[in-house]
Amino acid sequence: MILFAYSRNLVVHGAIIFFAGGPRVEGATDFAWMALVAGAMRVGLDPSWFSAMVNVGSLLGLAFALLRLARVHISTLRLLAIAGSAALFPQIFAAASGFAVLPDALLLATVTLLVIEKRVVRASLTALGLCLFRPDGVVFVLPLLTYAMVSSEDRRGTLGRVAAFFLLPGLVYFTWRVHYFGELFPLPFLVKSDARRVLGLVVAHSLQESFKYLLFDAAVLIPMVLLRGLQPRFLFVSLIAAPTAFYWMMRLDQNIGDRFFYYLPLAAAVLLAVNWKQTPLSSRRAVLRISFGAWLLLIAMPFYRELRTFRDMQFNEAKDIAQELSAMQEHATMITTETGFLPYYSGWTTYDPWGLNTPEFAHRFIQPTDVERLHADVIVVHPDQPERCLIQPGWQMQYGSRTWPNLTRNLVIGADPSRYELWLVSYGSEFYRLRKGWRYGEGDRECWFLLRDSPRYSGIAEALARHNGVGPPESIGLEQEHGLRAAR
Repeated sequence: MILFAYSRNLVVHGAIIFFAGGPRVEGATDFAWMALVAGAMRVGLDPSWFSAMVNVGSLLGLAFALLRLARVHISTLRLLAIAGSAALFPQIFAAASGFAVLPDALLLATVTLLVIEKRVVRASLTALGLCLFRPDGVVFVLPLLTYAMVSSEDRRGTLGRVAAFFLLPGLVYFTWRVHYFGELFPLPFLVKSDARRVLGLVVAHSLQESFKYLLFDAAVLIPMVLLRGLQPRFLFVSLIAAPTAFYWMMRLDQNIGDRFFYYLPLAAAVLLAVNWKQTPLSSRRAVLRISFGAWLLLIAMPFYRELRTFRDMQFNEAKDIAQELSAMQEHATMITTETGFLPYYSGWTTYDPWGLNTPEFAHRFIQPTDVERLHADVIVVHPDQPERCLIQPGWQMQYGSRTWPNLTRNLVIGADPSRYELWLVSYGSEFYRLRKGWRYGEGDRECWFLLRDSPRYSGIAEALARHNGVGPPESIGLEQEHGLRAAR
């Protein structure tokens, strides 16, 4: 939804901005994906349906590329079998949410295929496309193109082609984006690199999230290594080692369906495909059985959890509220941790306190004084379930390190109860609330702070009440009950 907002504003206002009249911001780092969605919007296509169609098409294209890598006859049955297997990973739900997971995977597989086939010009252009779709694609394509150069008999000529069709256009784009946005790096990169690290290098949570996929790759690939050794070795460096080292050093925000780690099962598929023809038939069958067992053991349960989460996190209530806010005669200002549905459907001036879409808070962590200064009509906070929507005696005056609990506490502290009124809105879908047995505004909830002297106060409160929002004094009572349960 964040990227859709940038795409819509590009179409309507001709600028890459988060909200109408706002500054140029690179919060949607997937530049080519944003431009592609904007083109679809321009001709009247719904962005959600368009992204779904492109992802489905990319899934079939990915199956085609893998079969080409395996150098086997391409049939409809094989194409559908590979596409179905590739879809049985949690990242499919990120694709269903509108992320360009499968176009990214198709581009990466295609670059690999073209490098193996020594078609350097096409590999360089496709690598450029991947980096425009995802800037972190550079950690994959640089090792691949480096191998293409050092393994070539005509190294100078290959270097010239890579420079002409990848390095120079990439440099031109980088120079343009620095000039356009006034930022050396995209805001999400700044936020994701601002994290606590083990030994100053590894973000522990990122390592943990990757572990099941690394185990899956090990289970799939080690039998192949024992059988005949995996070749070529540069693929291991390009598709597994280099990107894993990079992602371990990043805080992976918005990692829907573990989308940042889809390259790991993809890498296993690519390596299997490249070695397929040289592997005896009986060994191929053994590898497929082991792969299926590894999927059952390591991926099946995460897949089921993501399916349930996908069902839980259908934000129809939030969408309806945002559309009612949009219908107000004068748009207002909002600070919200939920920078998808609410800004997109309301069209309000929106500040992102996490910093992915607001430069000021990408460079430094938001403080309670910032909340007071912005004087927003609405502050929307989604706290972790143990956290509170009311200031607690043990809290500090402010928090400095970038963590989600620190963010929500700073926002709650800044929303002075003498100026703001607390409402509670259930998070996610009605199905999620009922499955958990929560009352409205209980459990997983959003804290809505309404500015008491805002000229739009009554309209906002009425919209919340129409969509099962809980206002005072019930909201205060629910929060006090929440605190007692957390204390027990």
